[in-house]
Amino acid sequence: MFGLRVRRAGLRVISLRNTRHTCGALLVVLKVHPKAARRILRHSQIAMTMEVYSAAGDEDVRAALDQLSAAMGGSG
Repeated sequence: MFGLRVRRAGLRVISLRNTRHTCGALLVVLKVHPKAARRILRHSQIAMTMEVYSAAGDEDVRAALDQLSAAMGGSG
C-alpha cells in the first residue's frame, strides 16, 4: 500500500524502513525530546529510540560543555 501511494504521489520509491529512519534522524536534528520521538516512532522502549536514532555530533558536545561551564560559573 505504501509503494502504491508513493508512486501515485509521483515520489521516488524507497523502502518503508528508510522512511522511518529518515523520520527518526530528522527528529534528532530538530531536537525533539526522545520520549516524543519514541511515541512517534512507536518504539516500546526508549532504549531502542536512543540507541538507533540519537546522535551527538561535535557541535552538540561542544554546546553541552559550554552550557555546563556557564552553569558552573566558568568562562567557557
